[in-house]
Amino acid sequence: MAAKLKTQTNIPALAADCSSQGALNIAESAAYCGVRCSAIESVIRDGKLRGRRLGRNIIILKCDLNAFLESLEIIPPHTPPSILRRRRERTLGKVAA
Repeated sequence: MAAKLKTQTNIPALAADCSSQGALNIAESAAYCGVRCSAIESVIRDGKLRGRRLGRNIIILKCDLNAFLESLEIIPPHTPPSILRRRRERTLGKVAA
């Protein structure tokens, strides 16, 4: 009984943190991130993203999803060597002409 009371007292605090954000289901979360549903399901299964069960559905709070996206590694820009070579050749060709 005490565990139920403790869980119920956490709900208003959680709602206060994310009240303006809302919640998304798996498909909406995938569309929001621009990935497939299986990618969202896999990060939930791995414990990297918190999902909540509501009946048979899994919902993700938008603030949790945004926090997860913020935690992802930023990939540095990469230009293939062939493109760099072509750019150099173009600039050298313009200088010589």
